[in-house]
Amino acid sequence: MNISSIRTICSLLLGTTGVLLLAQARAQDPAQSNLGVYGKTSTYCGPQAIPRNSPTIPEIGCFYLSPGHRATGTLSTHRVEVSVDSAGKEAFKVDGALVMEARDTASGTKLPYVGVGGVAGYRFCEGPTDRNTGCPAYITIFSRNSDKTVLFMVSECLPPEYHLCVSTQENWNYAKSQNLH
Repeated sequence: MNISSIRTICSLLLGTTGVLLLAQARAQDPAQSNLGVYGKTSTYCGPQAIPRNSPTIPEIGCFYLSPGHRATGTLSTHRVEVSVDSAGKEAFKVDGALVMEARDTASGTKLPYVGVGGVAGYRFCEGPTDRNTGCPAYITIFSRNSDKTVLFMVSECLPPEYHLCVSTQENWNYAKSQNLH
C-alpha cells in the first residue's frame, strides 16, 4: 500500500465521519421502524385514528388519556373508569371501587371479579376469578409516554373460555365469522 492509497482512505474516513458527525439527530419515525408492522400502532389498534381524551372507553381498540382526563365504559357487565393523574399515573375504578393489586388474592386484586391482566392492566370478569381464568374483556396499558399521556388497549375475548382475545374490530369480526371461539 503506497502513501497515496493511505491518504485516499484517510480522506474518505474523515469525510464520512465529518458528514456523520454533522448530520442532525432526530427521532425515528414510527412509520419507518425496522420492526415493520409490529412497530405501528395500527397493527394493534386498528386502522382508524386513536381517540384522545374521549370520555367513553371504546368497546374494542385503543384510546389515549392525557393527565387530568378520565373515560368510562361498561366492560363485562361492570362500570369501568380509567383516569390519568397530573404525573401520568393511571388509576382504574370498577363499579365505583378503586382497583388495588393484592398478591395474596386469587385474582391478584382486592376485587374478586377484576384480575391482573398481562404485563400492565386488568381483565374484567363476569364473576369471581383466579389468575388462570379467562375473562370477556381486558384493558392493557400499551404505553406510557414522555408527555404523560397513556395509551390503553381494550381487548374483547371470545366465549366460552375467553382465551382468544382481539383488540381490533376487524379481528373481532373475523374471529366471529370463523367461529373461532
